[in-house]
Amino acid sequence: MEIRVVETRKNVVHGWYFPYSSGRRECNSERILINPYNGCSVNCPMCYTRSYGGYFDDWNREGIITVFKDIHKKLEEELSKLYYASCGYFSPTTDPFQYPVEDMYHLSELCMNVFLELDLPIEFITKNGARVPDRIFRKMSEHKYGHCFCQYTILSLDEEISKILSPGASMPKEQLKAVRKSKDYGLYTVVRIDPIVPGINDSENMLSELIEAVKDNGADHIIASVCDLSKQSMEKMLPIVENLRLKRLWQSLYVEKIGMSYHACLKYRRNIFSIIRKICKDNGLTFALCMEFYKLGKEYRGMNEEFMTSKVCEGKIVPMYFRRSLKEKFKPIPKCDGDCLSCAKSINYPHCDKPILAEAGSMTLRKYLKLKPDACL
Repeated sequence: MEIRVVETRKNVVHGWYFPYSSGRRECNSERILINPYNGCSVNCPMCYTRSYGGYFDDWNREGIITVFKDIHKKLEEELSKLYYASCGYFSPTTDPFQYPVEDMYHLSELCMNVFLELDLPIEFITKNGARVPDRIFRKMSEHKYGHCFCQYTILSLDEEISKILSPGASMPKEQLKAVRKSKDYGLYTVVRIDPIVPGINDSENMLSELIEAVKDNGADHIIASVCDLSKQSMEKMLPIVENLRLKRLWQSLYVEKIGMSYHACLKYRRNIFSIIRKICKDNGLTFALCMEFYKLGKEYRGMNEEFMTSKVCEGKIVPMYFRRSLKEKFKPIPKCDGDCLSCAKSINYPHCDKPILAEAGSMTLRKYLKLKPDACL
């Protein structure tokens, strides 16, 4: 592994890549996506970012992790100009607590502090629960409006499977301890079985044992997906598949192409999601999918309408935030449940009264800067 430090030049504040109008957005709520690092020491072979260009391509080919110098300072500068903002999301493309990078630069934590000091909530997704500092749990638990939450990816309780699929991650027992610690701090806690890899971590017994274990440790909500593969991630996975004698199974399953990625056939995915939904129901947990689609003609159809049992895909309802003066801290928009996707589908009434938000588009810093407070809020 090699670390490269570069200047932070691009705008930091941005939202989801796919807007609702594309047919490929399943994310209910707006998030400000923070990526202090490009490339990741967890080094999952099936990682979807292996197909990305630029610094991610350098990571995929040469193992170089790029660090964005002083990204927290640019984030602070950009947020200081906003009247509207959303929950900080750490991180959509890399593990925010990856080792040793976060221990060396602390950029995830520094960016988290920027949000929290403005009373904006944060969430994180990590496979390195053992490396989350207690001070972060404490600050999240002290959030004024109680909208911070945690997500932990646990692909299996089997340590050998964990080592194969996420070699640089905390072991399953450590992840379960982190789930328990989150609950001890009073934080809403999500566990992600994301992704399910056919033939490796998809047996009903394995899934049932995992979900029962995370329930026993305090989890509130489960998110799942089935592994989709780009050309680059397929190249990393094929030696593993062949070594486990799964090549014939994969050839029978990976027959559907959506965008640039191959997806397991719809019948397989529906069966797996039905099984998980039932196990979650039996354990009193809500359930949702992450970015699961199929194509009907030329149109994309999201599968959460079929399988989700929660109000929003991440389980936790987090409203949009605003302030009337740039000298103030942020506070939640009254009556907003943060479900911008349902507003775009005309299911909800948009209490923000902001067309830019109610269309569930692809938010950018420029779009956020256009949002100004109304007297009625």
